[in-house]
Amino acid sequence: MGMKTRVAWAAALLTLGVPAVASAVKVGEPLYVKAKNTRVLATPSGSDNAVAVLQPGEQVTWGGADAKQKQWHRVTTATGKKGFVFQTNLSTTPPNMELVTDGGGKQQVDPKKFVASGAAVKALSPGAERYGKDKGGDHQKAVANIQALEKLAKKVSTEDIAAHVTAAGLFPVVGPRDAQAKAPQQPAAKKRSGKQ
Repeated sequence: MGMKTRVAWAAALLTLGVPAVASAVKVGEPLYVKAKNTRVLATPSGSDNAVAVLQPGEQVTWGGADAKQKQWHRVTTATGKKGFVFQTNLSTTPPNMELVTDGGGKQQVDPKKFVASGAAVKALSPGAERYGKDKGGDHQKAVANIQALEKLAKKVSTEDIAAHVTAAGLFPVVGPRDAQAKAPQQPAAKKRSGKQ
């Protein structure tokens, strides 16, 4: 297949809205979560309750794209929970293991443990901060700017993101709730008034 033919096929697939994931796997095959706190939703809607929250590296079984909203994909988690995940949170390959040095050699870190440690949300490691400060000039300014952005990012909640998406008319990927769905509460018994 020539280059022009491949480009034409890719353009046709994009035009038809066929997700890249769909062309790479078959129903029943595994996919991997690639984003932190990926919500598995009860329905293909960015504002629905989550039935599970997954971390990078977790494996799911692919059930195909939703017929009406092809950017949402049916998945079954390792614990058997079924729901929908936005396509950009899925990958055909597991994420690369994070490499760190410890003492005299390299160690691999489990992506789930790396995310849980809080290090994954930090843009600069302590070593990068020292390097930028020691170099001075624009390097020092860049470190200060990134630290200011990190501080600002900590103030932005999931609710803020969901409100912005709605106000801007964007496709809702993040809902107002970032927690797993809880069992519905029974309404409190109504007090009777009047005669019995």
